[in-house]
This record gives sequence, C-alpha cells and structure tokens, in this order.
Amino acid sequence: MTEGTPPTDREVIERLRSGDRATVDRLLAEFWSPLCQYAESVLAGVADPQDVVQEAFIKLWTRRDRWSSDGSVRALLYTVTRNAALDERRRHVRLDRAIENVDRPDPMPTPAEETVAADLHRAAAQAVSDLPPKRQEVFRLAREEGLSYGEIASVMGVSPQTVANQMSLALADLRIALAQFLVDGAGP
Repeated sequence: MTEGTPPTDREVIERLRSGDRATVDRLLAEFWSPLCQYAESVLAGVADPQDVVQEAFIKLWTRRDRWSSDGSVRALLYTVTRNAALDERRRHVRLDRAIENVDRPDPMPTPAEETVAADLHRAAAQAVSDLPPKRQEVFRLAREEGLSYGEIASVMGVSPQTVANQMSLALADLRIALAQFLVDGAGP
C-alpha cells in the first residue's frame, strides 16, 4: 500500500481481525449514517436504528476473528446490520404477541379440542419436515423467522420469484398433507 492510497477491503478486514480499534473508528465515521438509514428501512419503526447499528458494530468487533478477508467490507457491514435489524424486529414481534396473549386470556379448551390441536401440531410438524429441503427452508424462513421473499432470496442466493414458487409448492404440499384437518376442522 502506498502513501495516500486507501486500504483494500482485505487490508481493512485483516486490521479488524488483528484488533485495530482505529479501523473500527474509521468504519464508524464512514458508514454510521448510511447504516442507520438502512437499519431504519429494515426495522420499519419497531426500534431505534442507531441502537441496531451500534449492536452491529459490537458484533463486528466481538466476532472479528470470524470474518473472511476475501469479501467486501461494505457488504460485511450491511450484512451484520441487516441481521441485527432482523433480530430486533423478530424480538419486537415476539414481544407484541406475548403482550397480546397476556391481555387476552384464551378460554379453557376441552379435552377433545386439546387432542385435535395436538394431532394437528404433530401432523403439521411432520408435513413440514417431509417437504423437499429447498421448500422446507423457504417455508421456515418465511413462517418461523418472519423474513420477506426478498430477504429469503438474498439469504438463499436465489431470485424472489424462485422463493415465491417454492413457497407456493410448499403450501400446496402442506394442504395435501393436512387435508384431513382442513376439510371440516374436526380433525382425524
């Protein structure tokens, strides 16, 4: 590296890996505002984007020995920020659901309803496990992790249309596998 030439991505990541705090300070100065704007778009108002970006930089630092020096620093920062924002968004969704459940107690189910619910739960878990791997992954990312089709496409390295197709096939497979529960709602 010559005098005045900015360091390469590989050099920046190697500096991070070696514990160079000045590198983190430079990354904070350069990327703080754009990362906060990006986090705000992912969070959709459920949390403070500055807290999320701060958390992302903490993860960047505490996990610095794990980062590969082959990638882009910018992509790494956006990926860590995205993951931190999605984690925060999921935490808020779970908290909101928990609050709703506390506010609205469910009536006590009958033993027959409990049996049907348990049978449906087992059948649904088995039906999801029986899906082909790609469909199962798409289904779990969408339904269990709350990711959008665009986010799933990014995670899996496929197009959003492929995600939509896989989800459509997964839902069709699940409808067939759970048909006995869907016909009249009475269970087996």
